[in-house]
Amino acid sequence: MLNQNSKRFNKLGEVVEKVVSKILEPNFKNFRSNFPTIGVENSTVLEDIYKQFLMILQTSVMSEFDLIQEERKIKSKLTKLDYLLDQKAKLYEENQKKKQQRSIELEKKQLKLFKHKQSQRLKLINHLAQLNQKNEKLKGEITHLNQNIKKQIKDFQQGNEKESLLKDLQMSSSISERILNQNEN
Repeated sequence: MLNQNSKRFNKLGEVVEKVVSKILEPNFKNFRSNFPTIGVENSTVLEDIYKQFLMILQTSVMSEFDLIQEERKIKSKLTKLDYLLDQKAKLYEENQKKKQQRSIELEKKQLKLFKHKQSQRLKLINHLAQLNQKNEKLKGEITHLNQNIKKQIKDFQQGNEKESLLKDLQMSSSISERILNQNEN
């Protein structure tokens, strides 16, 4: 089930080793400059000490890294991660194949339906075109009727104003007649 040699775990180990090697890359010249007297008089002894120091430091760093890996169970976690990612990739691939197969089946069904329903489809398209023509004609009639109604409403309002004005004039004349009659008496 789980592959004990995790790709990610192995890669992590390689990266750490490269980093440690790069950090501890021999640079004896810089080291020797810290000890000018000994560096000139006993250069070979100082170089041997430097190499031993590098080996001890590298061993210490790597053992510290190994200890951290064990404490945090990195190997088992990365192995499980590899397994899960592999499973996800397989599922994705299977789903893609299923989708493709369903798509092909759907296209075949649609082609069969298309051939079978072609005559009905053409009839419906023609009927729809006729309905659209009728609809446009009705829109024109409705627009014309709306304009007539607006005109009649306007005429009616103007007619009401004339009637109102006529009533006002009649009332004014009757009032003025009364006033005249009263003034004459």
